[in-house]
Amino acid sequence: MRSSKPNRSLLVLSGFFTAAAIAAATGIVLGAGTPALNIAALGMGISLGPFLAAYATVSPRRKQAARRLVLLTGGITILAFSLLASANLDLEGFFLLLLEGVAGAAIGHTLITVVIGPLFFGRFLCGWGCWRAMVLELLPVGRGSRRNGLSRNLPLAGLLATLIAAVAGYFFLGHHAGGAPGSPHKAGTLSLLGGIAVYYATSILLAFGLNDQRAFCKYLCPNAAILRLTSRLSLLKMAPDPDRCDGCGACSKICPMDIDVRAFALSGRRIGTGDCILCQRCAQVCPGGALSASFGFGASKMGR
Repeated sequence: MRSSKPNRSLLVLSGFFTAAAIAAATGIVLGAGTPALNIAALGMGISLGPFLAAYATVSPRRKQAARRLVLLTGGITILAFSLLASANLDLEGFFLLLLEGVAGAAIGHTLITVVIGPLFFGRFLCGWGCWRAMVLELLPVGRGSRRNGLSRNLPLAGLLATLIAAVAGYFFLGHHAGGAPGSPHKAGTLSLLGGIAVYYATSILLAFGLNDQRAFCKYLCPNAAILRLTSRLSLLKMAPDPDRCDGCGACSKICPMDIDVRAFALSGRRIGTGDCILCQRCAQVCPGGALSASFGFGASKMGR
């Protein structure tokens, strides 16, 4: 039977981000930090704090609606910070800062969300705080399948395209990443909006073309090329209890990232493929309650 108890690992994350929201609110009251930084910390803290706690406690049939609320508020917060701080937070901004030889918001954002954070939380933000996914998950399309023959190595092409765009923008168009302390350079509003528009247009067209909401995440997202490596070592993963798995395959059918969850569940292995976005859909459809998100080391979770 599926458990109605809140997931403890998600509640731990909720407490962590709620503390961040309180710290941000304190900074706003005391006038510490920049307005954009305080607003971003407060927004993400609320999104991944109280809203995540709400997800952990609502009934199973309402959980995905609650997750989409977390996803929406988190995504809007990232966009708001980028525009308020005139800073390109995407990998293009990261490469631009490297070319400029300065520190900036994109450096910290990339290190936290793509490199260091996934070592602890996996691709959690892909499922809960991505500004592209918050729109993609609202599209009236299916979840697709890797049977379409596209290679899972395509994100490397996306990463290369992002690098080329950054180099071309810096040397030929005068683009700057912005967000560098003390730097007179700001990312231009038009270039920021143009980059956002290109990402949305590409991901939405791909979603409709392949009838797959998460097609961009699987096949073209430049971050995915790195996240598939860093998230493999994550402490937070979906973990099965093989004693509760009846092999029905409902988990694999619902997975938006085309992971063979059933195979992991039957063998008792934690899902460490680098593709899992921790959306919890598999846990919610499992009739035996054999799957849950948990922190830990090792490859398996035997029992609860």
